[in-house]
Amino acid sequence: MANYQSNIMTKQTGSNAGKLLPSEFGGRVRVVHGSIVPDSAYASGSVLELARLPKGARILPSSQLHFEAGQSASMTISVGDSGDNDRYLAAKAPGASAVSVALNANVLGNYTLPEEDVIIATVGGAALTANKKIFFDLYFVVD
Repeated sequence: MANYQSNIMTKQTGSNAGKLLPSEFGGRVRVVHGSIVPDSAYASGSVLELARLPKGARILPSSQLHFEAGQSASMTISVGDSGDNDRYLAAKAPGASAVSVALNANVLGNYTLPEEDVIIATVGGAALTANKKIFFDLYFVVD
């Protein structure tokens, strides 16, 4: 049976082997854990600033938003940055039940912030319900 190499193995063993970036091998995983608790309903179109990440940060697929039960079933949320407001999660309706929503694993791990930037969540569809908590866990490595 044939053996096939990942991009990391190719860098480690190839004829023109390059130095691995810290985020590719031996990097330190960091997490930003926070919450948003609206003291009043946040209207559709509101932008929630979650956290400022440093230049070179790469958000990992284990990143999630956690919604307390009681949100409007028609409320949507998207997650992005200053370059693309839904880079990490296209508008998704978490529903009225308590739920965790994973960020888009197809994008995460492939995009590195070119500059320090704020990760944002944008409310759509309906208002964010007052006094209903949203927690977030943003896992990332830095080049």
